[in-house]
Amino acid sequence: MAGSSPGTSVKPPSLGGERSGAREACPSPCNRGCAPLECTFELPKSIRISVTRRWLEEMKIGRTDEVGNKKENSTLSNYNEGNKKIEYLEVIPIKDGDGDWGEGFKLSLSNFVRTISSSTQVEEVSIILDYASQEISRALVECMKTIPSLKSLHLEDIHSPGLSVSDAEAIFSAFGPHSTFQTGGVKFEYGVATKAATVKVLVDALLQNQVLRQFSLFYRGGDDTLDREKGVGHEGSVMRELNRYLQSPTNVLTKLDIVAVEDDEVIQLADTLGLNKKLQVLVIKRGDDFSNDRDIGVGRIGEALLTNTVLEELGYGGYARVGVEEMEALVGALVPDAASRLQPNTHLHTLRIYNNALRGREGMEQLATLLRSNTSLLHLDLSNLYTLRSKRENVFEYAEMLFTALRCNTSLKSLDLTGCYGIGGKDVLGMIMDMLLHNRSLKEIELRRTRLEEDGDAEVVYAELRGRDKTIDEEVEKVIQKMVRVPPNSARVFLCGNPKGGKTTLCQRWINIQPLGTSGSKGVVIDGQSKLSSHGRNKNRFSSFSPKRLINKFTKSAKATVLVPSSSDQERTRGIEVHKMVWADNMSINLWDMAGQEEYHTFHDMMLPNRSPNGDCCFYFIVCNPTEVVQNLKEEVRMEHLVQEISYWLVFIASNTRRSKSYLPHVTILMTHHDLWGGDKDKEKIFRHKLKEIIKGLRKKFELFLEFDKDKEFFEMDNTRVPYDDATELKQHVLQYLKKMSSDLPKILKASVDFQSTIMKWSGDSHKEPFVKWDDFSNSLSQEVMEFRSLKDVGIELLEKIKRHVAESLHNGGHIMYFEEIDVVILNPHWFCQNIIGHILYNCSELNDQGAIAANGIISRQDFKELVVDGDTMCGGHFEEILKIMTKLQICYEDKSGDEKSGNDNIMIPSLLDGNPIPTNWEDVFGSLPKANTYVGLRLKTADESITKLTQGFFPRLQVFLRNKFPTETYRLYSNMKAFKLFSKGISFIDEGAEIFILLDREDSINIISRCCGGGDSENRRVHKKIMGYVNDLRQTPTLGCPGVVFEEHIIFPSSLANALDANNLRYVSKKGLLEKVLRDGNLKYAPSWVDEQKKCRFVSAKELLGDEEWHDILQRREQKVMTIDRFLDSILPAENSTALAASIPSNSDQLVRIDSTKSLIIDKVHSLKRLMQHNHKEVMKRLDELENNIMGFQEKLTSRVCSNIDNLMECLLELNKSNIPKLPYLMESAKSGGKRILLKMVPGLKSYQLQFMCEHRDGFHYVENQPGCVVEIGDDQTRKFGIVMYWGLTISVMLLKVGAHVTAGMGSMVPDLTARFASVLDSPGLLDLGQPSRDILACLPEELKKEPRISVKDNEEAKALLVQILKKKCPSGDMQKLFKLTQMVYTSKSDNKGGLAWLCDEHRDKGEQDGSLRKR
Repeated sequence: MAGSSPGTSVKPPSLGGERSGAREACPSPCNRGCAPLECTFELPKSIRISVTRRWLEEMKIGRTDEVGNKKENSTLSNYNEGNKKIEYLEVIPIKDGDGDWGEGFKLSLSNFVRTISSSTQVEEVSIILDYASQEISRALVECMKTIPSLKSLHLEDIHSPGLSVSDAEAIFSAFGPHSTFQTGGVKFEYGVATKAATVKVLVDALLQNQVLRQFSLFYRGGDDTLDREKGVGHEGSVMRELNRYLQSPTNVLTKLDIVAVEDDEVIQLADTLGLNKKLQVLVIKRGDDFSNDRDIGVGRIGEALLTNTVLEELGYGGYARVGVEEMEALVGALVPDAASRLQPNTHLHTLRIYNNALRGREGMEQLATLLRSNTSLLHLDLSNLYTLRSKRENVFEYAEMLFTALRCNTSLKSLDLTGCYGIGGKDVLGMIMDMLLHNRSLKEIELRRTRLEEDGDAEVVYAELRGRDKTIDEEVEKVIQKMVRVPPNSARVFLCGNPKGGKTTLCQRWINIQPLGTSGSKGVVIDGQSKLSSHGRNKNRFSSFSPKRLINKFTKSAKATVLVPSSSDQERTRGIEVHKMVWADNMSINLWDMAGQEEYHTFHDMMLPNRSPNGDCCFYFIVCNPTEVVQNLKEEVRMEHLVQEISYWLVFIASNTRRSKSYLPHVTILMTHHDLWGGDKDKEKIFRHKLKEIIKGLRKKFELFLEFDKDKEFFEMDNTRVPYDDATELKQHVLQYLKKMSSDLPKILKASVDFQSTIMKWSGDSHKEPFVKWDDFSNSLSQEVMEFRSLKDVGIELLEKIKRHVAESLHNGGHIMYFEEIDVVILNPHWFCQNIIGHILYNCSELNDQGAIAANGIISRQDFKELVVDGDTMCGGHFEEILKIMTKLQICYEDKSGDEKSGNDNIMIPSLLDGNPIPTNWEDVFGSLPKANTYVGLRLKTADESITKLTQGFFPRLQVFLRNKFPTETYRLYSNMKAFKLFSKGISFIDEGAEIFILLDREDSINIISRCCGGGDSENRRVHKKIMGYVNDLRQTPTLGCPGVVFEEHIIFPSSLANALDANNLRYVSKKGLLEKVLRDGNLKYAPSWVDEQKKCRFVSAKELLGDEEWHDILQRREQKVMTIDRFLDSILPAENSTALAASIPSNSDQLVRIDSTKSLIIDKVHSLKRLMQHNHKEVMKRLDELENNIMGFQEKLTSRVCSNIDNLMECLLELNKSNIPKLPYLMESAKSGGKRILLKMVPGLKSYQLQFMCEHRDGFHYVENQPGCVVEIGDDQTRKFGIVMYWGLTISVMLLKVGAHVTAGMGSMVPDLTARFASVLDSPGLLDLGQPSRDILACLPEELKKEPRISVKDNEEAKALLVQILKKKCPSGDMQKLFKLTQMVYTSKSDNKGGLAWLCDEHRDKGEQDGSLRKR
């Protein structure tokens, strides 16, 4: 068979389940019922084939069960006896381009051969052979050789130990001298070592091949512990065989992936790599043991890279330690040489460093050097890097080194930090966001399974990157990197506060004291006198408007009135007044005076700046008038109102500012009207003292979000006295800060700075329009900015893009208002913010003394146009542009579903909605549906709700935003209603058959709830995912969102959604808490509860709440965790112990008993489920249940393994055994009404504790129910000793928690916060460093241990002696049964070849005596 040539007819073997002579149905999934030879079904271009095996029990069970692969047959021999094996093929189409899998179908081998033999377009085939018999494998390969159109063949999951030389020759003949395939690959099974003899056969075939152009290979080295236990020796010759091929001139190996290899094998490979001209991808993972041996091979790989000119991707990981010199050699090949300034290797574009390959400060310093200097790397993968994985004290420092270095990098496109759990916290989030200000090349950052993802902060980064993806043009970036940059020379100063605070007074004083010849947007400032501009830009500041059709109803004249500013109460600021001026050192200042009335706040948050890559300085004043507070100091409620006012604006600023660490918004608190406080010095002194203490508390609360004045809690200012010394002092204070900020921020384009003077001249000219067409703006840039004259060679189109980039920079700095989709540039922000928006909001709200002209947020298009023109007569010919800008800002939208007869369309302004209360049930919105519904609900709650929150304008903008994303005409399913509806705090629409309702509740949380007919859970969740993306995109948008807000996800119980839509009555559970329970605790059966309206307690499983896709991801993560623990146990426990344990457990038909077999089964189920999750396969639920049960079964085996080897894991406990006392002590808090709790912290001064012992049964330790225990008094000289006893108990508890045994051990109620307390221990590989308490556990121990945390043998001996002494006093007769309900028992030889002693509870004692496995000592 090995010499078969293409075109040879292959007769497939007769398989079980196929009856010879019987006419078969159509073998393909065409579902037309055609005869086999008449079927015209065509297989797709790319397919993936897996062999599935089923065992049919004849005469016994009468049902079909899937079992494991060949490796499990020996352990399941009793089960398989008398069963019949059926093998069939599952064919999965692979979609072109994206590599996604389509829905598969099943065929017998004979049907598959008939189907594929008639195919004319199959070009790529991958065959999974892990379940295939050798007969099936050979038949499939021979079949592939007969397909003329086939160009690529990949054979995967080949079980090398079970492959004979003849079988290998037959299978690998596909790549031999007669092969016609252009590309191919072989992947040996991951879990077992690959035999050298098998690789030799493959290499012999490849050396004779003259057709292959590309080939990939994956194999596993022979250093796996389990393989050593099985007698599979080290296969060093595998690398020698591989090098034989790599050194051949006909070598076409382009991808090599090897795991569990030794250092000498890596060195052998490195010797060949330097001159290799074919290998493009190399992935090396060292052994799975937790060794501290120095890894030299990576240094040799680095030396090879100095001469290699082909390798594009390098991955290096494992558990061996890479030395400093070796890392220097690798980095040295990828950074410019100090002498020549040339980078030796510029071909490598992808680097993957994971596991323990990079350790400590020295390793991170080398990585930082690489990132700062390298100019060729595009992708960096640090997934599961242990240095960044655990919550150590120095992880923060390492993260800072990483992200600081990335500020200087100009080539990297993607960064993968998956599994780096230490990446988390507000400071680290700020580091990433600050890094993105400087780094313009990064497009992707993967943060799965990090603390940032767990806390919801990762979505802030993702949303930022999505926004960058839409705005960053690589071609433009290359040009602007070469343009001149200078420190920012402009700033925005924002005056925030409630009405009558004194903001406008401060504004006017600064205008009056600014240098001669500068301008203000209300007019030209000459010699300190203001002249109002003549074209009515401010004429309606204090007037009301009524549309012409309503003049008779509201007023006798609609003529606008020009009023001169005075001090009356009517002179309240509308919208935002923007003043431009120049202060000292040519610093350009934009002063934004924001109206205090709440009706304007929906617009204010859109104007607050967000840090941009172009840099901008900003300064915030919170201006308050405390006169009434000082005069009525005894009335505490007035002080409370003042504090609420300050807190409101602090939250407002923090919520609307991009997260940062280095560039926090600066806030100064100003108390005005000091000259009107009353003159009572004592009252003023008391007031100042109280306010200072309050502001100190607020500063502490907001320290991660805002920056405050260091030396002064607040400033004071007079409002009537002259000269303006207070205003001058404040001006100097602002300038001092802005100068410092200007030097710290990223530099901006000089072209932007040069054009600012042109803008100021334009906006200060009363004869100029406040806006221009884009073409005029573009031409002005060319004329006024010298640098653009030197850019003519870049091409007209690219030059136009650069000009738009400059316009965006000026927009971000508050100098202009520019939107790419609109052909107008607003040169005077004051005109738009006050004359247009302020005028509209005033007249359409209750602020209008003649009554709001908008009814429930709706105003006719004609009335709206009259209103805009009334705000400024220049807008008459530009109404459409103004409307587009307002629509772009999501302030309003055009509703064309109005009265068709009148043809009068309406403008909807959602922020002015005051009607349409939210319905109380689904039927009021969507009508009644008789079919059963599936409900899904998600609540987005602000994570730091006392510091940040969604501002008033966000939800109205979300209403407009979602309306544009879900057009009504597309989803109007019911003719008698609109599919998209707005309510004052709600949105309803239909998408993909799901009825969606989005509600804003009293806590400003967004509730996304949906229902779908029938089994529509997957449809519901797809729609939820899409809406979540939209909400987060809008939240992170600099202008429209609240980028300072981070959402926490809460899952709403489906049953609470069925009867009502009232957001305030929905019941929910924290998604973060749910994941902690399942992932860290390993409690896959966790079911949170809630109480319904009838006061009944309901339980819902975590699996149901999370959905199939997320549950599969959780199972995969838990699988990885338990496998890591198992590898750790392999590395520290004697090999014979593991073998004896496996042999001692009897096999049965209901569960897989060998740990290695169970591991293979779990891994296979995880990967097979990936295929099924991509379409709605009917077996998904069944497979999830099987995988869940197998992982839980494996956790039980790990528990037994840990408990059986506790003496090896904690040698100190062995000494307790010798002393005839129980060896598993733990301490409890004193009994309280809430029940007993395990002691997590020794309280200073408390000397009395409760001593308890666990049952020591090998299948799993556990707390003994109703164990009395004994009270122990601790002297001052015994604190350290007893702290060590406490550490023993905590160590055992965490061990059980890591393997998921805490629930069965009875720890659920006794240690409810153990998971959160020891998160870093639970997320780290292995179990614990038993001689050195981890940081989390050390924090629980007494001070005596914290000072000297290393626990020596002598320490353990002294602690043991103390424990023995205590028990002798408490149990003088030696009877442990009375106090601890434990009996010392001996394991008989029937259950354990070694025997052994154990203190067991009554239940385990009685059961062991009955079955003969135990006897009393």
